[in-house]
Amino acid sequence: MAMYHSWDSQNAWLRQIHAHNYLHINSLTAQDAGIADGDWIWVESQWGKVRCMARYSESVEPGTVWTWNAIGKAAGAWNLAPDANESQQGFLLNHVISEELPQQANGQRYSNSDPITGQAAWYDVRVRIYKAEPGEPEQTSPQFEPMKKYPGMKEAPGWLAYFGGKRKS
Repeated sequence: MAMYHSWDSQNAWLRQIHAHNYLHINSLTAQDAGIADGDWIWVESQWGKVRCMARYSESVEPGTVWTWNAIGKAAGAWNLAPDANESQQGFLLNHVISEELPQQANGQRYSNSDPITGQAAWYDVRVRIYKAEPGEPEQTSPQFEPMKKYPGMKEAPGWLAYFGGKRKS
């Protein structure tokens, strides 16, 4: 996990290694759902859904999924190109996670956070996974309008990668 926080995705070297994230799924769980390694899939909770790519991983317990929630960006964010991998293949789980737990019978709603530390329970959500339909775009969803440059923002550098000691334009 090279990119623990979103600021790591500003590192050009790390972007060459990890330009987007996957939803890691135990191969048995994925195969039971008809999902092949690398397939575009939907991850859905009672609050929303995201489209992303699946990656088999035996380090994930059967019946669970995992990703790091740091690489997905809106097109144009952080002065990245509108078609950067972070906006086309990277994703965030924010759309499937609620800040509050479901409403109780008495109408009370509780914070979706650890009761001891108060830390947000970002990854504590029950989801359903299923293969995206043929013909659906091979990009993450939801997609948003590209972010506009703010006044005075400089153009992004024309290079972000080096290969074998040579600069690639």
